[in-house]
Amino acid sequence: MNKFEQLPSEKQARIVDASVAEFSNRDYETASMNTVVERAGIAKGSLFNYFKSKSLLYDHIYKLALGEVKSYLRKVRDETVGLPFEVRLTKIVNSGVKFITEHPRLAKIYFRLIYSADSPNRQKIVSELQILSNDYLGKIIQDGMDRNELDPKLDKGQAVFFMDSVLNQFLKNYHEAQSNGFADKFNRDEWVKGLITFFTKGLS
Repeated sequence: MNKFEQLPSEKQARIVDASVAEFSNRDYETASMNTVVERAGIAKGSLFNYFKSKSLLYDHIYKLALGEVKSYLRKVRDETVGLPFEVRLTKIVNSGVKFITEHPRLAKIYFRLIYSADSPNRQKIVSELQILSNDYLGKIIQDGMDRNELDPKLDKGQAVFFMDSVLNQFLKNYHEAQSNGFADKFNRDEWVKGLITFFTKGLS
């Protein structure tokens, strides 16, 4: 274990919470390690003892966020094995909405990473996310093709690209509506229904 992992869980949680708050409130360049230290209630030297740079701290937070996303996706994948493509995709979209609702700050960091150049090692992180998306959505699309729910001659790579792009944009818009207090005016159910119909008919 590294030095951070050797800390008591309560102290780890304080540092993580302070870091997530700072990286979600500010872009990477203006995010302050001093603010993280103040919020976490620790000495500045201690933070740099655990993370030698802001980049390493950001990388740790990103990996925690990715772990949460993987957990949500894995649960949906395992619970929907054998179900029709339309049902699986509906549950995936709703799972994304649930993640945003329960982890709005992590979602903000994620969307900033996806849609701006403001992060260290962005190319590497985006490549990792693309691999995750290709593996996850590609498997679900392939299952639909194998069951003749989708066109067997479908270009799976293109299908993953379109689906990933549209779903990310939808979830980003929902997150912004929620952040600005307009979630109740965002007809989520109708949007989800429209997305599912679009992809199910389009890919079949």
